[in-house]
Amino acid sequence: MKWGIKQRLEFLEYRLFWEGTINRKDLIDVFGVSVPQASADIKQYKQNAPGNIYYDKSQKKYLVTSKFKPIFGSIDSHNYLSKLSMLSEGIIKEDETFMGYIPEYSVVPSFDRAIDPYVLKKIIKVLKAGNSINIQYQSMSRPSPVWRWISPHAFAFDGFRWHVRAYCELTNEFRDFILGRILDVQTVKVSKVNSSEDSKWNHFVTLKIAAHPNLTPGQRKIIEKEYNMSDGVVQIKVRAAFIYYVLLRFRLENKDDPRFLKNKNAILLNYEEIEEYI
Repeated sequence: MKWGIKQRLEFLEYRLFWEGTINRKDLIDVFGVSVPQASADIKQYKQNAPGNIYYDKSQKKYLVTSKFKPIFGSIDSHNYLSKLSMLSEGIIKEDETFMGYIPEYSVVPSFDRAIDPYVLKKIIKVLKAGNSINIQYQSMSRPSPVWRWISPHAFAFDGFRWHVRAYCELTNEFRDFILGRILDVQTVKVSKVNSSEDSKWNHFVTLKIAAHPNLTPGQRKIIEKEYNMSDGVVQIKVRAAFIYYVLLRFRLENKDDPRFLKNKNAILLNYEEIEEYI
């Protein structure tokens, strides 16, 4: 199936699932196709998904049937809600969402952390070439900015801030550098660092999370559903370099270790297995 046709059929299914109706005008307004093409798209969708829709003459619209079943894999709650979030932040416009009806919504604002685009551009260029670069970086462990050579090999997002993952010649280790704290970049040189040596980045570990034992049976059941747990446990595979961020973001508690913030809903079961990476 050609990309353009597949996109229009996915749009049809998206509208049908979330709003229950579709007509030719929806396709014409969003994609600018002709009336015959819109009719052909609806006909093709009916052929691909027989029994999903029917035409209601009184409303002059196609409606979903009680047997409607998505076939394109484009139906996802997180995807729908993420679009509302991106609308709030101005990342996308309403006509880019596939949504016809947009409910009233509000999103808790986040800090727009400043990242110099020229610094980012230089880091991308160096990363692509596999080189090293001299950066001026302000860490929170030093009173003033310090110049240091780093060999970047990846970007990382901790849920709040973007980092560049790199080998640091000043500390002789791989670590994360917050992009917004890179004040300046200068000389570039050939890197002698092999990113495969970044063991925390290349090694994956599994976090095992369960509902908090202090919850009532009803509360525990809803937490297990919310976290998509199976047999009372959900397993999340993450890079070893991300473990601290995951624990901090989700406030995961180890029942025998008081060093992390308390989460009254869930606990981490296998703290001992991951402690060496924190």
